[in-house]
Parts: sequence; C-alpha cells; structure tokens
Amino acid sequence: MASALWFPPVSMGAEEAPASMSAYEMAEQAVIDTLYYRYDPWFDRFAHRIRELESQPGSIPNHLELMKLYFYSAALYAELTHTLSFTEDYQVESIRKAFQSNSQKTIEIANQLLDREKLKQSDRADAFFFLGVAEGYAALLEYGEGHILSALIDGLRADNHLEDALSLDPQHADAHVGLGVYRYGNTRLGGFGNFILQGGRDLRLTGLKHIERALETKILSRPLALKTLIWFYISEQINPANEGLADSDLLSPKTARRRALALMQEYETRYFVDVPVKDFPGNKGFEMMRAIQAVLDGDYRAAKEHFSKALEVSRYLIDQRGLKVNPKYLATVQAGVEFCDLMLLERTVNLARKPNPLCAGVTAQIRFIEEGGSMVEYQSAKIRREIQDVFYNRLKRMSAEHGC
Repeated sequence: MASALWFPPVSMGAEEAPASMSAYEMAEQAVIDTLYYRYDPWFDRFAHRIRELESQPGSIPNHLELMKLYFYSAALYAELTHTLSFTEDYQVESIRKAFQSNSQKTIEIANQLLDREKLKQSDRADAFFFLGVAEGYAALLEYGEGHILSALIDGLRADNHLEDALSLDPQHADAHVGLGVYRYGNTRLGGFGNFILQGGRDLRLTGLKHIERALETKILSRPLALKTLIWFYISEQINPANEGLADSDLLSPKTARRRALALMQEYETRYFVDVPVKDFPGNKGFEMMRAIQAVLDGDYRAAKEHFSKALEVSRYLIDQRGLKVNPKYLATVQAGVEFCDLMLLERTVNLARKPNPLCAGVTAQIRFIEEGGSMVEYQSAKIRREIQDVFYNRLKRMSAEHGC
C-alpha cells in the first residue's frame, strides 16, 4: 500500500498521451488537468476511444473498459459544471446533457456486466464501484440543481453499490471517497433525508474518516478528495452542532481548522507549485476556499487577496478561454472583496467623522445579503447559509457598533 506522500505523475496533456493508455491512465492525467482547466483535449480523446471500443465485439474486457471511459467522460463534464458554477438557476444545457448521457451509459453497462454470470470477482467489484460513483455524481448534480428527492435516491443507491464494491474488494480505496461524501453530506443536509436514509444518525465523523482513509492510499480521485475534505473541515468550523466541544474533539472548530489548513497546504504543494501548464492563471476554487478560511480567521487582508485572485481567474476563463462562467459567481466574489474592504476600513478610518464613512457600505452589504445575495459559492445550500451567516453577523455587529 502506497503512503499518503505519493505524488501523481506530472500531467502531460491529452495531445501528448500515447494511444495505448488505458482508461485508468487517461483518467489519472485528466483529473489533474481539470485543476488547470484543460478539458477539451480530454473530451476528444475519451470520445475517440469510446468510438473505437463500441465498434468492437461486446466482450467483458471491452465492456469493462467502455464503462470506465463513459464514467470518466461524465466526471470531466461534472467537474466542468463546477468550474462554470452551475446552480439550480444557471446551467449550460449542452454540458448538462453530455454529463447525463455519459452517466447513464456508465450505469447501463455496469448493470449489464453485473448480469453476466462469468464475471470475475474483481471485475464485479469494478462494476459495482463505477455504478456507485456514477449514481453519486448524478446525486451531487441533482442536489446542486435543487432536485433534493432524486438526489437522495441516487445517493442511497450510490452508497449501497460502493459498499458492494468494498465487500468484494476491500482495496478499492476510491470507494471510500464516495462513501465519505454521502455519509457526511447526508448528515449535514439533515432533516427528512437524514431521518429516512440514516435514521437521523450523525455520520459526519464516519464520512470524514472514510475520505481520510482513502487519502492514506494511492487513489485516482486524490485531487477531488482533498478539495472535498477541505470544504468539509471549513464547514465544521462554523457548524452550530460543534458549539461547546472540547478542542481535542475531532469535530471541534480548532481541530477542524488545523486539518483544513494542513490539507490546503498539501493541495497547494501537490498541484499548484511548479504547475506543468504555461500561463496558468490559478485555480478559482482553491482561491475561494482560502478566502473563506481567511475570513473565518479574521485575516481580511489575506481574504481580499484570495477573493481578488478568484475574480481574476474567473475573468480570465471568460475572456481568454471563452468559458461560460455563471455571472452570479463573479458578483459573489466581488461582494467578498467589498466585505473585506469594509472590515479593513473599520481598522483605519476616522470613525469620529459624520456621517460615519462605514455605514453606507455596511448597509448596502446587509441589504445585498437579505435580498438573496451571497459572498460564498458552495453546492450545499445549508453549508452556504452557515458560512454566509458569518459574513452577515459581522456586518450586523459593525452596523450596531457604529450606529448605522
């Protein structure tokens, strides 16, 4: 078993990938390239390999490879939806349809394989794994679009099938990532879904441990696992359920902050130092998580730098790459910059002046939030609201203190 210090190979890019690469080898490169917004070459390469295999006999090895190719194509489109900041109200239909088509093909082929009596145990584990992760990706997208019931159903199916994969092959470590996302996320979602699907149990720590366990091995989904786990630990720092926990508790705000910072350092070291892509502008998702952490820490100068960088990257993706990033995302990040400006202004301005120079900005930002605006981009509405409340409460505190 590889140690947690394993580093993935340097991304070579699709145009340089040899034709003999397997689906796994292609995916290992492609998942890293998504961090650098290199999507198009991989879409073409996966589609080309799929066409080749579809023209060949439907043997078990060919079906196994096709299943993987379809899933990794779907995963690329799913990551692109995150880059473009899809929401319930903002989608690019062609991308959504491509994701759904590839996901459905993955599910169909996985089920066909599971119906074959002569399937080896290791191949059956693979079929359950890809069935589960395809359903899991579908659940995440459905949740982000506001389709809660279908997301819960697909999430439950994913959980069951990933458990099946692990029961057949305990070394299928990537399955722990999917299980961790489902079990943590279902608890944090709470309410009816958590009651029906998890009996109301608090499985946050169970979910976190699944992903932590996966990171101790060589997993293909490491970039996604790191990103997901960082956001989970950020959310635990402000989760009302953690009030009063001892600092030594694994879910305490202090422990969650320490782990979030350590994971951000690992994420940066692995993927954003000596980047193998020319003129890389930065990763807006990474900058956003750093900005939110800095806000939680009260380091508004650093937070402003990270919000500003996320805005710069977004404009680059729109202007230089032609990507259709959600315009509301830019408004969200700009509001984060303005929030930090207000917090910094409070420390330097002459507050004896009349009218108070802070009040116009504070009042405007409070109104922005109360009318539905946000300084936070995150798929879970509940976690987004909790983080947003940090901004709102600090603005309300400032308004009260300065008589705005």
